[in-house]
Amino acid sequence: MTIYYLCPEHDTPAGGIRVIYQHVDILNRNGIAAYVVHNNPGFRVSWFENETSIVYWRNSPIERIRGKLKRRFYPDQVVELHIKGGKQATIGANDILVIPELYGPDLAWEYGKGIKKVILNQGCYLTFNGYSLNKKRLITPYHDPDTIATLVNSKNGEDYLKHVFPDLTLHRFRLSIDPNIFYFQAEKKKQLCFSRIKNQQDAMQVINILKFRGALEDFDIVPFINLPQTEVAKTFRDSAIFLSFGYPEGFGLPAAEAMASGCIVIGFHGGGGREFFDPKFSYPIEQGDIIDFAKTVEFVIKNYQQHPEKMLEKGRLAAEFIRNTYSLEIEEKEIVSAWQTILAKFNSD
Repeated sequence: MTIYYLCPEHDTPAGGIRVIYQHVDILNRNGIAAYVVHNNPGFRVSWFENETSIVYWRNSPIERIRGKLKRRFYPDQVVELHIKGGKQATIGANDILVIPELYGPDLAWEYGKGIKKVILNQGCYLTFNGYSLNKKRLITPYHDPDTIATLVNSKNGEDYLKHVFPDLTLHRFRLSIDPNIFYFQAEKKKQLCFSRIKNQQDAMQVINILKFRGALEDFDIVPFINLPQTEVAKTFRDSAIFLSFGYPEGFGLPAAEAMASGCIVIGFHGGGGREFFDPKFSYPIEQGDIIDFAKTVEFVIKNYQQHPEKMLEKGRLAAEFIRNTYSLEIEEKEIVSAWQTILAKFNSD
């Protein structure tokens, strides 16, 4: 029995892809055979260091046609998935396929009929991408007999899925923030940073409101995009303030990583980040409230200028909270525990 994590193929920074690689590494470290599955032979994410075990689809047009015919004319037979690069040539009935939530309502049917599946839901607000507004169309992988469990990465995501699918077999795991990469630094520059990937329209509004009010004073603005993980971490360590423009999302790794680096974090928690946006050491803003966002940044800058030691203490508290709550050890323990429960049920059926 082997666990295969189907993974999107983007070689630009995306926290969800790193989590997939981490899961596979954790499982292999604990004696549970696992692989990342990519489409293009030789592809491997390069924006963070890894030696993760990877296999690749042997997904030729002929094999796709055979799979479709088999699903149509032999619905009770398992449709094996052909791979290369691992110890086996196929993913079959004795294996488990892990599929991200963003693959849509037909993901359980399209990927290996008869193969047991676990859904990895890292973005609960993406759960219904590709679904229909037709109230009679109730196709979903969460009700598919091949789906044996769902993994979810936040309390917010857990609440979301439990509300929609009350009978779902659900396992929540905490993400980790690597303390060897994202760690507290007391020496801060007068700069605020933010990711340009998310919500650029709101970022443009907030920065320009501050600019035209003359509120930025001697603070530098450091937007970043598609940087390697180590460079992002250095930007966080150097920055006094991180602005979170995250839209609704499953967790919100950048804000947590910025806190781990001692930044004062201001902005939207996106739902998933509600569990760590503590007002004791951060400044949560209601989604879309641009004026409150700009006013809060201006307030924090003034306080930083007048009482830098108090603001630095907030950054220290944030870093301590993240380090204790989202450690590598906790993540590994929760992932292994979830999979031990899943495998016990898989082996008993």
